[in-house]
Amino acid sequence: MMKSMMKVVLVGAVAVMAIAVSAAPSEAAKKKHMKAPAKGTYVGQVCSAGGKVMVWGADMKWSPAVFTPVCASPFCPPAC
Repeated sequence: MMKSMMKVVLVGAVAVMAIAVSAAPSEAAKKKHMKAPAKGTYVGQVCSAGGKVMVWGADMKWSPAVFTPVCASPFCPPAC
C-alpha cells in the first residue's frame, strides 16, 4: 500500500514539473513582446502603467515617480 502511494506521489510530482517547464518559455515570450511605453513629449510628463506612475525625465527615459509611485484606478494619469 505504501509503495503504490509513493508511486502515485512521484508520478504527480513529475507531471507538475513537466507542466511548469512547458509553461516557462511561453511566459518569457509574452514578456519579450511587451510593447514599451511611447516616448514622452516634455520633461515632467506623467503617465500610468499598470498602477505605477511614471515620469518622463531629462534623460529622455520613463522613470518611476518619486512622490506618488502608485495610483488607484479613478485617480491615475492617462496610460502610457
